Amino acid sequence: MREFVSEKQLAGTLSDEPEKRPIDAAAPAEALEEWLGDPDVEANSLSFARSLELDEREELPADGIGRVRAFGFHRYFVPDWLGGDLRSTEELLMLTRVIARRDMNVAVSESTQIWMMLAWIGGDAGQRAQWASTVLRGGVVPCLAYSEPGHGADLAANELVATPDAGQYVLTGEKWPINRGRTSTHVVLLGTTGDDGVPAKRKQSMFLVDRSRVVSGEVTGVPRVPTYGLRGCDISGVSFDDARVDASARLGAEGEGLELSLRGLLITRTLCTGLSLGTGDTMLRTVGGFLSGRTLYDGPASEIPYVTESLANAYLSLLVAECESLVAMRGLHLYTEEFSVWGNAAKVQVARLVDFAGKALARTLGARYYMRAAEHVGIFQKMLRDGAVVSVFDGSEPVCLDSITQQLAALAKSHERPRDEDWSTLYDLRAELPPFRPARVSVFGRGRDATFASLPALIDRLAGLAPDAGCDEERLTALRTRAEELRARLDALYARFHDLRRAPAATPPASAKTTPPRLMRLAEDLCALHAKVAALGIWLHNRDHLDAFFADGAWLEAALAREQVHQYEVGDLDPRTARTLFDRMNSQREKHEFFSLRTMRQAAPGAHEAHHGADRPASAA
Repeated sequence: MREFVSEKQLAGTLSDEPEKRPIDAAAPAEALEEWLGDPDVEANSLSFARSLELDEREELPADGIGRVRAFGFHRYFVPDWLGGDLRSTEELLMLTRVIARRDMNVAVSESTQIWMMLAWIGGDAGQRAQWASTVLRGGVVPCLAYSEPGHGADLAANELVATPDAGQYVLTGEKWPINRGRTSTHVVLLGTTGDDGVPAKRKQSMFLVDRSRVVSGEVTGVPRVPTYGLRGCDISGVSFDDARVDASARLGAEGEGLELSLRGLLITRTLCTGLSLGTGDTMLRTVGGFLSGRTLYDGPASEIPYVTESLANAYLSLLVAECESLVAMRGLHLYTEEFSVWGNAAKVQVARLVDFAGKALARTLGARYYMRAAEHVGIFQKMLRDGAVVSVFDGSEPVCLDSITQQLAALAKSHERPRDEDWSTLYDLRAELPPFRPARVSVFGRGRDATFASLPALIDRLAGLAPDAGCDEERLTALRTRAEELRARLDALYARFHDLRRAPAATPPASAKTTPPRLMRLAEDLCALHAKVAALGIWLHNRDHLDAFFADGAWLEAALAREQVHQYEVGDLDPRTARTLFDRMNSQREKHEFFSLRTMRQAAPGAHEAHHGADRPASAA
């Protein structure tokens, strides 16, 4: 394990020049897989059987949380330039995927560590050093206390008061519902510091409160609430009664809280995609395995054409979701300032891809979906319930879409100004990345989005490809046609936006939130196009070094052909493409690999978790 560095050293590292380096993002994930063992082995801390048992009892999975902590998962929330293990957000994506495929209660409970990111964004050098050291010692279980019972997503209306008093703040109010409200050691919260003369967007300030260092007053947990999914999570609240904290608990300047919260959410929304990928993997693996082993009509149920295509489509959705996720992770390093749209689009579209596929798989599973049997398929229903929360976390889908609508004018204007850049580092999965600098994220990216900006260059690159054994002329022609359709749809989207702006205004609504539904629809369409461009870029820049399935491009053609990339109907897939996708999915399932465009190993069948006293795997250090 890396040695701790001094606070002075930590404080000085931010100004160092970024140094690019190659990173194998799969290595830590494979090490964690080995550490956790096969989830089918009941004795393992993160087994499916234990996950279901604790979920039924609505019990926090303490052993599972302890197991991922012993691996050092918390260290991946601290950038390496602050002494942690976070070199690439791709690594964090894959690690989250590993945990979420086993138990979302563990993944969601422990991923609250991500909120320490706000210290790297809004803290000064001393605060960064202090909090990095505390996290690396394993001394932080944070919760995010933004929402209040009466205000939901309207953070500007929050009522918790943070009154300045002699170098301290006195906190009074209640936050609910939040994850780890009762069981957290630290609370990241928004509190009102401005009076009625201050604009609403400047009234809130951000605080990172160590509950053990409250000077006086009380900080108490608000009872947890029963939930549809995540039954083992501590979904509760936290109450402050004249709780006095030192002024050093404030992150950023007074009145900067709302801006800091939005900057942080752009990062965390992006990283939520790992949760969706994990649940999607287990849902497809469970249904695919069950139907392959079930005999119907004198053969495996999975060979019934309807079932084959259903499984193939769900697999395709996971591949597109992975493309969107990977491009977003790389963008966090390369185009951090452009995430005001990107982070929202990634969260919305990846969750939609996995959620739609999950519901389609439930129909394919048939009557077994409704049975509470003791067999392995019970985990499917749990993953379907738990995975649904991703579209709600860190800003619900409507909130994310609304944020995109507020930036459509800037996006449309930026669309008219082509960018001449080398996009290879964004898409080539072998390309070296600079260190991740979360403090550079901006609430408003001025309409810039590297994914959309790269589309003309991607089309030019596609036009220059010559047919080969891996991708013949017929496939290239089809892909070129689909890519041009993609460009035309993006142009048409902005034309629709301009038409809507010129349309007569409707009767003013009673609510202050006035976003027209048609603009929300444009935001939905934009998210779908974003994922398609990401998939095209990943294919173009990696087809020469990944396998024949990837290079052939049949999967990409099928993805680009979807009207809405997350939706599909029976009969949409060409039978040959369905068989190709199905065979690839089955091969990865039988080899115990992740459903991925790359080869990523899962735990060996029957593997027990590593001995708790053992050292962390070398590849994870």
